[in-house]
Amino acid sequence: MTGYLETIAHPWTLQHIQTAMMSDFSAVQKSIDRTDGGQLWNGINELDDAVWVFSRSTTELLDEITIFGERSKDVYFWNKIYEKNESDFVREVKRKLYYSTSSLMTVVDIARSFNKRWPLDDIFEQRNKFFSTPGLHDFLQNLRNFSSHWRIAQANWRISHDSITGKRTASFIVTKDELLEWKGWGSKAKEYIESAGDSIDIYDIFTQYKKHVQQYYEWHKGAILVKYAPTLRPFFEYKKIHEGLQQKFKWNMIISFFKPGMNAYEHLIRHLTNKQIEIVFSYEHRSEQQIDALIKILDVDGICDVELRNKLMRIFGVSI
Repeated sequence: MTGYLETIAHPWTLQHIQTAMMSDFSAVQKSIDRTDGGQLWNGINELDDAVWVFSRSTTELLDEITIFGERSKDVYFWNKIYEKNESDFVREVKRKLYYSTSSLMTVVDIARSFNKRWPLDDIFEQRNKFFSTPGLHDFLQNLRNFSSHWRIAQANWRISHDSITGKRTASFIVTKDELLEWKGWGSKAKEYIESAGDSIDIYDIFTQYKKHVQQYYEWHKGAILVKYAPTLRPFFEYKKIHEGLQQKFKWNMIISFFKPGMNAYEHLIRHLTNKQIEIVFSYEHRSEQQIDALIKILDVDGICDVELRNKLMRIFGVSI
């Protein structure tokens, strides 16, 4: 449904947005979000969320591999009597491996859709720069389906012993032969497996790829903000005006409940943090400067008119 604002040519002014709020309060934010800048910002946030989910899923996978690796150093871990514990740990590793690879595919899908609408001139060069290992991306995408057919076994945990320090370390590896038994690899993923040596360390490749994803999307977000700043600026301006007006309406409503003789400062502390109270009371009590500080803290300084300011001064006992 088209809102009042969408019947008006840009740029929208404070008066336009205020009139729209009076017409249909709930439709204003939707109209602002439907601007080009609003859709772009929503797309940026959606991509941020997808990258965050991938990073968190990968961290959980790496933590699980570390825990499993520590436990697997114990020679009794793989004994028959501990089979249930072993099975539970295996399932946890597989579950988090599935989440990591699935969330990676989600990032890819969202990024592909985003880049079609909001392209960057050098995106392919930058992508190749950050993801410089040929086939690794395709390998990780196919790994999700491979993992559902794969039975993690004791042979996948390579225990090494340092004769000098006495330290035992565990690596989670998959051999080339084990990987190639599965016939579902794409051509690029298969090329990566062929070139990777006798085995692939799952912990190492996810650690490496997580870093690449984070660095690439940090570059990507920065480049988008620079290129599309003119598209975003009106949206942020409208959003700021709208939020300011919401605050103004909120405080007009709060003020309307004040009765003669009420202690305004007692009521005020319900709406301010201790830090904000410190700022307000750092000014002379019941002074215009104190009211000005309060207006700034309440985030209505941009749209506070004489009427609202006078109301605040009156209820806080400041001479007008």
